[in-house]
Amino acid sequence: MIPTAVARSRFKGRRPLQSFMANKDYYKGNRQSSLPGHRTGAPGVHVNERPGYKLLESRVRVFVAPRIDEILGSSLKPYVPADTPVPWGAKHGVFARMPAEGLTPAHFLKAARKYSAAKEAARRPKPKEVEANTEAVTGTESKAETPADVVALPAPAAAPTPTPAAAA
Repeated sequence: MIPTAVARSRFKGRRPLQSFMANKDYYKGNRQSSLPGHRTGAPGVHVNERPGYKLLESRVRVFVAPRIDEILGSSLKPYVPADTPVPWGAKHGVFARMPAEGLTPAHFLKAARKYSAAKEAARRPKPKEVEANTEAVTGTESKAETPADVVALPAPAAAPTPTPAAAA
């Protein structure tokens, strides 16, 4: 039996991509190795082959934040104000009301049971729908029976017992 192509290959299947497996300017950090513009490519050079890596200050990517007055004057804010109305589903939904200590096993179990019950209730037809469906199928209306309408049925007769002669 011969080994599969994956077993014989250099990269052994689904291993993560390393820098030596890709092109010359592959950088795993933030995937900006080949973007056009200033400060793209690898941010440093390898020193002594594999173990060392020296960052070059001129190639390191930086983020320049806007001035503070531009941030404060912007209509975009990082947080939602406290007076924002919360939708009903988020307030009373299945996974609403998270405890202050975070997601605990007890809270998760309670939410899972609530979710399963809501899913099961949505799947089952409601009792009124069942009555409407039976009326449509039979063509009769269901009415409440009064004691005068109820007729007593006779007791069921006992089944005949088999005799040895009949069995043979």
